[in-house]
Amino acid sequence: MTLGMDRGTTTHRRWQNTFPAGAIVFGFAAVGDAAGAVYALTAPGYVFEDGEFAGELTVFVLAAVLMLGCVALGRWHDRRRAALVAEHEHWLPAPTGHDGRGEVDLDVEIARLRPLMLRSAGFVLVWLAVLAGVVAGFVAMNASAEHLLKTGTRVTGEVLGVYRHSRADDIIYVAYPVGTSGYRYADIVWDSGRPYTEGQQITVIYDRADPDRVRTPDETNDDQTWMWVQVIGTIAGVSGLVLSLIAAVNWRRRYRAVRATGWRLASVTVVPDYPIRRGRHLPDIEVAYAVPAYALNSRTGAKNARLRPS
Repeated sequence: MTLGMDRGTTTHRRWQNTFPAGAIVFGFAAVGDAAGAVYALTAPGYVFEDGEFAGELTVFVLAAVLMLGCVALGRWHDRRRAALVAEHEHWLPAPTGHDGRGEVDLDVEIARLRPLMLRSAGFVLVWLAVLAGVVAGFVAMNASAEHLLKTGTRVTGEVLGVYRHSRADDIIYVAYPVGTSGYRYADIVWDSGRPYTEGQQITVIYDRADPDRVRTPDETNDDQTWMWVQVIGTIAGVSGLVLSLIAAVNWRRRYRAVRATGWRLASVTVVPDYPIRRGRHLPDIEVAYAVPAYALNSRTGAKNARLRPS
C-alpha cells in the first residue's frame, strides 16, 4: 500500500485562519478610515490640516489593498491545498458498507454540524452589534463635546497647575468664574499637546445647566471612564468578531467537507506529547479506519500527518 503524507498540516490550518483574520482587520481599518474622512468632509467648519487628507487617503488605499491581498492569498492557498489533496486520493478509504450506517444515523450527524455553523454565525452578529454600539458611543461622545463647544458659556479661566502622569492622563487644573456664584475648579484632560504654564489665562467653556462640565477650545475633556469602556468594547468587539467569523467559516468547511466525502467508521486515540521537552507540540490524534485499516497521525499537533497501514 502506498503511504500518504500531509506536509505542514498545522501550518496549513494557521494560514487558513490568518488570511480571513487579516482581511477582517484590514477591512475594518479601511471602513473606519473612510468613515472618519467622510465625517470630516461633511462636518461643518472642519478644516483638514496640511497633508491630513492625503494621509487619510493613503491609509484607506493601503488597508483596502491589504484586505484584498488577504482575500486573494486565501483563495490561492485553498486552491493549492485542494490540488495537493487531489494528488493523494488515498487519504480516506473508499466508501463501503462499513461506514457506520446502521450503527449511527449519519444524516443526523451531518445535520448537527449545521446548527454549530449557524451558532457561530449568530456570534458574528452579536459582536457586530457590540461594535455598532461602540461606534454609536463614540459618535455620541463627539457630538456632546461639539455641542458644548458651540452652546457653552465662554469665560476666561486660569491654569493653576499642569500635571503629567506616566500611568494616567495628563491634566491641567483650572479655575473659572461661574456667574455670580464665584469660582469653580476642575481637572481638564490634557490630550491636545498644546503647551500650558501655571498662571496662563485660557478660555474655559462650561455647561450652563451643569457648570462642572467643562472643556476648552482645544481640550474636549471627555469622560475617561466612558472612554475606557469604549476602548475595551472596541478591543473585545474586534477580537470576538474575528474569532467567531473564523469559527463560522471553519464549521462551514467541515459541513461542506462531510457532505462531499461522507463518513468513515474509525477509532480515535489521543497520544500525549511525552516526555515534556522544549518545543513540544499539541497531542497527536491517531485515527484508525475500519476498512481498510489506516492510521492518521496528528492533524493538530505534529508538523506532518501521515497515513500508514495499521
